[in-house]
Amino acid sequence: MSNTLVRSDAGKIVVPVLLGPTAVGKTRYALELAQLNGWEVLSCDSRQIYRGMDIGTAKPLRHELELVKHWLIDVKDPAEIYSAFDFASDAAGIIRNRASAGTGVILCGGTGLYFKALSEGFSANVETDPSLKASLMERGKRDGSRSLHDELLRVDPDAALSIHKNDLQRIVRALAVYLQTSVPFSRSKSKGNAPADMEFRTIILTMERTLLYKRIDQRVDQMIELGLVNECSSLLDSGITSESPGLQCVGYKELTAFFKQVLSLREAVELIKQNSRRYAKRQSTWFSHQVEALYFESGIDSAALHDAFRKKNSMI
Repeated sequence: MSNTLVRSDAGKIVVPVLLGPTAVGKTRYALELAQLNGWEVLSCDSRQIYRGMDIGTAKPLRHELELVKHWLIDVKDPAEIYSAFDFASDAAGIIRNRASAGTGVILCGGTGLYFKALSEGFSANVETDPSLKASLMERGKRDGSRSLHDELLRVDPDAALSIHKNDLQRIVRALAVYLQTSVPFSRSKSKGNAPADMEFRTIILTMERTLLYKRIDQRVDQMIELGLVNECSSLLDSGITSESPGLQCVGYKELTAFFKQVLSLREAVELIKQNSRRYAKRQSTWFSHQVEALYFESGIDSAALHDAFRKKNSMI
C-alpha cells in the first residue's frame, strides 16, 4: 500500500474529508480509500463515539475495524457528553500525531458541526444540532422553562442572568451551545482559530433523494433484524437512562418510547425511519450552506475520489 497525501508541498498536513448524509455510503468509500493509501480513518460522527451503540449508529463492522485503524469510535459511555469542542481538540491531536509518524488520516462522517469546529474553530453562530434543540424544547415544555433555566444557571450563569426564565427559545439555544461545545454561550461569541498547519480537502457524497430514503428505510429494517431492540434494552438495563446524551440519537430515542409503552414497536420503527429521513435532509441542507466542497454521486468509483483528493481544488 502506498502512503500518500500526508503533507502538501507547503508542508501542511493534508486532511482528506469525506462527508455526506446518513446511509449514503461513506463508510465503504473511506475504508477503500484508506486501504488504497495506507491511511487511517478518523470518525466524524457524534453517535459512533458511544460504546455499546453499534447497530443503531451503523458503526464499521468488527472486521472493518481490524482492516484499518479507526479513531474516535467507542470513546465515551452513552451517559457522557461529548461536544464539538471536544471533537475538534481530540481530532486535531490525532491528525498531528499520525502525520508526525508519516501516516495520513481520512476524516469520515456526517456530523457537520464537528467538522466545522475542527476546520474553522467554533462560533456560536454555527447552527447547532436540531435534534438536540428539539430534545431540549421537549423537556422545557414538559418540565417548564424554569427547570432548563436553572440548568443553564449552573453551567453558564452569565448567559442565564441575561435571559428571562420564561424565554424557552433563548434558554434552549444557550444550553445547546454549551452541551455541544463545552464552551459557555456567553463566551462563545468570537470565532475560534482554524488550524494553520492543516489543509482540508473536502468531498461530499450525494444521492438522489428518493433512492437515499429507500436505502434509509432498508437499513432501519436491517438494524431491527440485527438486534437493535435488544441493543437498546441492554443499554437501559445497564443503567443508561432515556435522558442520557447517547439515547437522544435517532433509533434509540424512539425505542425508549417503545419500552415506556408510549409507542408500539411498529410505530417506533416507522418513526425511526421518518426521523432518519428528516435527519438526512437536514444534513444535506446544512452541508450545502456551511461547507465548501466537491460533490460526487455515491456509486462513483473510489479511484475518482482518490484523484479528487489529490487535487488542491477540493480544499475548503
